[in-house]
Amino acid sequence: MIQGIRITKLHAQKLSMSKHVAPINVAHNTITNFERNSIAASDAIKTHNFNLARTISFGASLGKAIENHTKPMITCGNEGVGEVIDITGLLFDTQNDRMNPGDSAKSNTMIGSRYVRNSATAIGATIFPGTQNTKFTMVVRGDDAKEYNQRSEHPVQKIAITTTPINKKGQGTKEQVRVLNTKGNKGDNFVVTIQDDNRNILMTNAGSITKKEQAEGLLSAEAEQAKNIFKPFNVTMDPIQPNVPMPSIGKGTEIVIGMENGRFVNEIKASIREFVEKIENEEIILPQFIAAENASDIQLVMLAGGFGSRAEYANAISEKIVDGTQNGAISTKGVFRTATGLTPMETTFVTLHKAGLLDCSKGKIGIGKNIHFYLNQGQNRGNGEFSADLYQTMARPGRKAALILPNDSMSRMTNAVIEANRLINSGDAAIAMIAKKVKAQDCIKTFGIIKYDPQTKQILGFAEKPSEEDLYGKYADYIDEDGMCVTNTFQFAVSDQAFQVLDKLEDLFIPKIDPKTGKTKETRDWSSQYVPIIKTLTEETNTEVIRQQLAISLNNKPEAISDEIIAECKTLLGNQKLYTIPTSEPWADCGTLNALYDTTMKIVSGDFPLEGFERARAFSCVNTQTGLIASSPEQKEEIESKYQIKGQVIAARLAPKITDTKVADIPVVVHRD
Repeated sequence: MIQGIRITKLHAQKLSMSKHVAPINVAHNTITNFERNSIAASDAIKTHNFNLARTISFGASLGKAIENHTKPMITCGNEGVGEVIDITGLLFDTQNDRMNPGDSAKSNTMIGSRYVRNSATAIGATIFPGTQNTKFTMVVRGDDAKEYNQRSEHPVQKIAITTTPINKKGQGTKEQVRVLNTKGNKGDNFVVTIQDDNRNILMTNAGSITKKEQAEGLLSAEAEQAKNIFKPFNVTMDPIQPNVPMPSIGKGTEIVIGMENGRFVNEIKASIREFVEKIENEEIILPQFIAAENASDIQLVMLAGGFGSRAEYANAISEKIVDGTQNGAISTKGVFRTATGLTPMETTFVTLHKAGLLDCSKGKIGIGKNIHFYLNQGQNRGNGEFSADLYQTMARPGRKAALILPNDSMSRMTNAVIEANRLINSGDAAIAMIAKKVKAQDCIKTFGIIKYDPQTKQILGFAEKPSEEDLYGKYADYIDEDGMCVTNTFQFAVSDQAFQVLDKLEDLFIPKIDPKTGKTKETRDWSSQYVPIIKTLTEETNTEVIRQQLAISLNNKPEAISDEIIAECKTLLGNQKLYTIPTSEPWADCGTLNALYDTTMKIVSGDFPLEGFERARAFSCVNTQTGLIASSPEQKEEIESKYQIKGQVIAARLAPKITDTKVADIPVVVHRD
């Protein structure tokens, strides 16, 4: 259902029958600001108001942007996730209402606290009879623009798309153009996406894309955003230095990739096989892996989709498979190939190899060798329950802890991983979190922040994704003098004793019900449930205080938590505490277009040090003069032959649809409730 459309009944019927647009219901009583074009009589203008307040929210992903190009629609559903504004379809269905140059369709709306003004204007005839060139404009203004007629301040973002809608004879611009809202109801980071006829996707929120050859219709798109301005720069690629053998701290253990329902395992498997093939062919050369004598053993766990993994940088999307039936669009998470030639998951493999924890040597690495999958078909109760369940299911002799990793970040925190392993195996730590300094403003509703003792590295406080009010209020002492916060990178080691405690408390968790939807919320989250539980048990001595604090995390009544269970948990943990490992090593959460773009440019410039083969690949995929980032050198050449690029533009390939995968075809351990 499209929310907030005021339109004629005849036109609503026309829209509902269009092959470009999903059927809609007409809603009334929308706040609008009708404006009359000064050069046309009022009865010659039909003004349609399409509410953009709920378009698409990446949920920090690129995935929904790319595969959703196969699903043209105009939709402004309430959820805002997995939805797009199909500019191509919109202009096609309204072109007959703008017959004269200057005729416009306009609307004003509020997206969160942002004021957005939209218009589609006819700008003259094209070479195709019966078709008008059309310019779509979107202007996003800031928090102070509470009134619809407010125009005095500078825009937060401006988007202008000029194109030729396809006429009844099929003539016009072949590329499909869409606008995506990457931050949900914040409404301050719209992305223009263009899909060409060769499965290329071009994305920009602060750049311009212009088609060179206009024989098949005009196309130009421009997005302006003050905080994202690309500046050309020159760099040189230094000779690749040979890798020096390094001692290991581990046994070269296995890594288990945890997933839900197997809905995208084939894509991840194909990508890993290519990674292994490059190692076998010596296209990827890594330092020698030397297993240390008497090394302790740690379980490597990567959360790669579903159950709160946040791994949503993927360039693919699937229909979620539930008992063999389709149940809504959901990103596949885990197969986006960056300009380095590796997925962020494979980038982590290299880091673990250098840290001596995962042997990626030729002949050693492979699916079924030291890479396994865990397919959880139980209830979705958060990333905490998912990883704890995985740890218990994959239990093996000699294992004392687990190192949990996300698959949506570019990271080369080698020394921090070594220190986390050392600290957890010392017996002193229940949890050891790898942390990174981030600008305080960037942490708002995005990252968990940590307060710690700079001498002992013991965690003194933890706040999960604080609001702006809380960050600068009760958590103001988490911000250092440089305006930075220490943030949880979701790379952390957990002791066996901590897992045992969580297992003992499992039956005391009470589901949380969302009062708006009536649905059960995730109730086993590491940041908001498990970490506070372990912190309380390792620091607090007063049993009654422990009971009250555990009741909050467990969503249970204090009287349900007995003295005996508290005593058992404290005995298991002994003197273990929570620690952080702050590091200056390179790390970036690459769940957003801006983050991935910024990280890639840092890799090319040498500011984000990766292995030589990674930087060399990225260097060949980036144009440091125009701002284009492609996913391969071949794609870069193809895009530059067809389009004029300026500013922040990322190109990727449209991913295939993901189909259901039989569990029997996957080397996994399957858990079921």
